[in-house]
Amino acid sequence: MSLLVPLALFGWIPLTILFFLNLKPHHAAIISVIGGTLFLPMAGYNLPGLPPFSKNTVIALGLILGGRISGHRRAADFRWCRYDVPMLIWCLCPLASSLSNNLGWYDGLSGIWGNISSWGITYMAGRVYIDSTDKLRDLCIAIVIGGILYLPLCLYEIRMSPQLSNMIYDFFPHTFLEHKRYGGFRPIVFMQHGLMVALWMAATTTATFWLWRSKELRYIKGVPMSFFTLALIVTTIFCKSVNGWVALALGCGGYFIFRLFLSPIPFRLLHLLVLFYILLRISGGISGGEIENLASGVLDAERMESMSIRLAQEDLFVEKTLQRPLLGWGMIGRAWPKVEESGINAIGMIDALWLITFSTRGFIGLFSLIAMMLVGPWLILRFIKKQKTDTNIDQIGPVLLGLIVIMFMIDCLMNGMINPVYVLISGAILGWYVNKVKVKSVTGFSGDQ
Repeated sequence: MSLLVPLALFGWIPLTILFFLNLKPHHAAIISVIGGTLFLPMAGYNLPGLPPFSKNTVIALGLILGGRISGHRRAADFRWCRYDVPMLIWCLCPLASSLSNNLGWYDGLSGIWGNISSWGITYMAGRVYIDSTDKLRDLCIAIVIGGILYLPLCLYEIRMSPQLSNMIYDFFPHTFLEHKRYGGFRPIVFMQHGLMVALWMAATTTATFWLWRSKELRYIKGVPMSFFTLALIVTTIFCKSVNGWVALALGCGGYFIFRLFLSPIPFRLLHLLVLFYILLRISGGISGGEIENLASGVLDAERMESMSIRLAQEDLFVEKTLQRPLLGWGMIGRAWPKVEESGINAIGMIDALWLITFSTRGFIGLFSLIAMMLVGPWLILRFIKKQKTDTNIDQIGPVLLGLIVIMFMIDCLMNGMINPVYVLISGAILGWYVNKVKVKSVTGFSGDQ
């Protein structure tokens, strides 16, 4: 690794503080999270006696210190409400899981810090700083700009091979062979994996497409949105990842569904897709073989092999986790299924975020994570339905951002890359809803006013 790695990681914290001191607080939070996610190195340090210091940790610390030092956090009109409970449970459940497995307080507290730094702080930044329609619109535009900034970098790596992390930071963040696809390459840029990049490009294309078609954003620096939309669609396709293609079709197709039905109901069905898939796989209501049969007519042989591996992981890890279903097995490899005769691991990897969460944190961790991410999108869709939905930005912004979060959660059924931007969006959507509906604070816990 080059000297730029520690300079970038440790330097991002004072840079975020400067953002908060010189910009509007929601602009500072958005730039910190999106900029850090896109451009910080996928690296970290294990400091003695401290939790790992990683990319997500840097972003979280910057948000905390920036908000405190600037005074914006104290000045924010923030109220806890009952919809924040899933986030609190998710952040605290590692301690309960560790203690129930006799792993000790240190392991549990480290797990709490891991959840807080990767999820809780970013979620709270969205809740605190992005709580109005105008601020949601700024977030939508920032996502578009993030996609445009990544566009030339992705195209470079598609043509020249994924080398930017090597060129800038002197290391490659994953396995290079996994990024050779269909006679070419898929980009990784400065993220964890090409799958993460593909989903990000699909999400930014979705935001660009919605703002263009709804005429909420016509030009960026004099360049028509139609140009950026086409360029992002092509780039997402050439990212050569099925998850990106599915998310692209879902995101852009979702606009026409929204316009056709003038109703958020189709999007609420996607919430149920996430929940039903998990419940069916845990209960054995649908087998891996049945899923493979459904997918075999769509995916090529190489993609089918990848899916088969993921489904085998689900079968093995679910069987092991159902021995300790409430709080899971905790960390340090206890959740890993073993071959009974030899005691070695029965499988070499685990991919899906829902499966990782279920095996280590059990039902409590799994459903608190799902609720934390999807309660905001579910509530805004319910609210918009009651308000006789129209396709202006007061509706477009929340529905668009809710769809992007749903796309991420669908991706988590097969993959496990944590992107703080989607966590920020989830918190922002809930912040918008709480401000719009005037939900009672946690001290008044009885319901909406």
